Amino acid sequence: MWADDRDIAPRTRTVGFQVPAELDQLTMAHALAETILLIGGFALDEVTDLLLALDEVVTALVLVAAPDAMIDCAFTVGDGTLGARVATLSRTPEAIDEDAFGWHVVATLTDALRTEYAQFDPALDGYPTAVAFGWIRRFQGPAAS
Repeated sequence: MWADDRDIAPRTRTVGFQVPAELDQLTMAHALAETILLIGGFALDEVTDLLLALDEVVTALVLVAAPDAMIDCAFTVGDGTLGARVATLSRTPEAIDEDAFGWHVVATLTDALRTEYAQFDPALDGYPTAVAFGWIRRFQGPAAS
């Protein structure tokens, strides 16, 4: 990137973490994501909504995860936007139930939502599965500062 481009390029940061794909690790994923969002400048009500979406996604992935799998979370934060990608290794192909109530909650709380499935990976003994979602701040004001 050229020095002059730094003034017009969007400012983003990607931060990630990994936790075992176990329900008792949901609290850890929640706490780490909350810290990332608060440091990223999101207001408390925004953080609450985004954490609810994340909790639903992590829970859905944990329920389909292969034994000893990990949950990989990556968050790209910048100027009132969030891009999130949460992935694991699934026991079965296309394992996420996108008709479940929790999935509709995630779709309501986010601006973009997609599930990515890959072919069976014999080296990993499972199906790489990822959920990506995005969110954009709609207003500017005191909460957006």
